[in-house]
Amino acid sequence: MPDVFSDPRCAAILDIVATETGVARAALVPEATLDGLGIPSLDLIHTLFAIETHFDVEIPTVIGREGAEFVTMGDLVGHILATLDRAAA
Repeated sequence: MPDVFSDPRCAAILDIVATETGVARAALVPEATLDGLGIPSLDLIHTLFAIETHFDVEIPTVIGREGAEFVTMGDLVGHILATLDRAAA
């Protein structure tokens, strides 16, 4: 997996995640799981809405722990960055 955390847009994404979820910014590392960070589904939805608003893009998601598109912060950030790249193309 490419190092999505090296993307310059990642800082804004992580700032939004920290603000919306109350999770310490330092804990938001690529291998951290959303469950391990204690981020409930509802907080994740609010976080994605905030990211959509910030970047003016719609982020397709599959919400719910069973069959979630993303399990780790790396998955989540990678998904958001891929969405931003598609929107810019």
